[in-house]
Amino acid sequence: MKYVIKNKNYHILIVLIFSAIIYFMGNMYLSISDPVESNYALTAKEMLLNHNYLSPQIFGHYWYDKPIFYYWELIVAFKLFGISDFGARFFSSLLALCNLYLIYRFVKSQTNHIIAITSAIIVSVSAEYWIIAKSVITDMTLGLYFNAILMSFYIGYIRHKSELKGYKQYYLLAYLASALAILTKGPIGFLLPGLIILIYLGIRRDLKELLSLQILPGLLILLSLGGSWYYYMYITHGNDFINVFLGVHNWLRATVSEHPKFNVWYYYIPITIITLFPWSILLPKLIYNNRNNWFINIPFNSFLAVWAGTVIIFFSCMATKYSTYTFPALTPLAILMAIMCHKRIALICKTALVMGITYIVLTFIVAIPQMNKASTPHISQYINQSISDDAIILQGSGRYRVSPTYYSNHEVYQLLGPNQVAPDPTAISWNAKEVMPFISVNNLPPEKNVYLLIYNDDNFPDTLDSNNWSMVYSNTEGTIYQLHR
Repeated sequence: MKYVIKNKNYHILIVLIFSAIIYFMGNMYLSISDPVESNYALTAKEMLLNHNYLSPQIFGHYWYDKPIFYYWELIVAFKLFGISDFGARFFSSLLALCNLYLIYRFVKSQTNHIIAITSAIIVSVSAEYWIIAKSVITDMTLGLYFNAILMSFYIGYIRHKSELKGYKQYYLLAYLASALAILTKGPIGFLLPGLIILIYLGIRRDLKELLSLQILPGLLILLSLGGSWYYYMYITHGNDFINVFLGVHNWLRATVSEHPKFNVWYYYIPITIITLFPWSILLPKLIYNNRNNWFINIPFNSFLAVWAGTVIIFFSCMATKYSTYTFPALTPLAILMAIMCHKRIALICKTALVMGITYIVLTFIVAIPQMNKASTPHISQYINQSISDDAIILQGSGRYRVSPTYYSNHEVYQLLGPNQVAPDPTAISWNAKEVMPFISVNNLPPEKNVYLLIYNDDNFPDTLDSNNWSMVYSNTEGTIYQLHR
């Protein structure tokens, strides 16, 4: 035991084992939730079943919401663990552990073991990190590659300024990580890290370093690895891909808010506080206590500050705001906190232990019930067992949910009113996200059984006569009605 305590290599191993328990425990019971997780899961499921591993598709439509890499992760996990809740969450949890180790090694290379292990601990039990580590979304994958880009750059930069050999390979590693980030989330995987690097070099009055960044071989890596899939999609799908992926999911997100009520300048202030919980409770006091020595290690600390500040300000300027967009700022903020409070590591370890146990408890008593509420596993089970494959299932009101199709393998149609027209999935508007199957109230097939799915937070559609429908199933997720001819 004494050997374990004295041997520093075991410290990060303990953190990783403890974190693995937190991230993986209960994942098999966490339902795939609407509206986000189910889109990713169903897309990967359709790609796997159709043996189409290059063009994302959902409901039989090509789906240009996100690039390909995260879908590959899901497909690999589905092959390993079957199409399951655990499989869908596997890589987010696994990459969360990889990210912790990467943070530890990076900080240790620039400071010391204590600050490095403190950084890993702070990140491991931060509220947003725990949530994303268990979520079926792209953010943990992007976060890992985002960190790798900037960490590789900084190590290369310091080695170059210290006249050490091997700095070029770190710059090339940054390009490699950027290519993977582009394949995960799009152009932001290159543009935002590039902006951070540019601002940092400007602050350091060292823009001439741009000439040493291995631009030509780096661009070759970006174009060959990161650009190959985009080229394939363009020659295969043409302008539809350009219009929807770049036009809607990049340009439109930046200029027209998908959720106008969230488009306020201060949106990410409370988000950042929640992201860093419980450590954000200590942040004001830490900043005050370190007000005179904030930049003791100026190059490193200033780099972290530029990294975090640029991410938060950049996304604050974007019209569309999501709580996870500023996730890449968590790492530098956590490292800065570790620099300021590493002397209180005993308190940090105790806090992390309490938070870890809390997260495990919350997984079972809060997360699982809430995820079930935001999904339809039991309704889907009823559909599988009691509704024929050729029947028509409608969703008539409220926000469309993808999870019934994912779990039941039975398409659920969005009901259109008598004068409504299905949106154009290739138009440069938010309607491009509406790729679910549609059916008009005037075109319900008379020869088939028709069912209506109403979720508990929705109302019976006013385009239908409730007297013609009888309830056949109901639970906490919703109610299913059958049409009487």
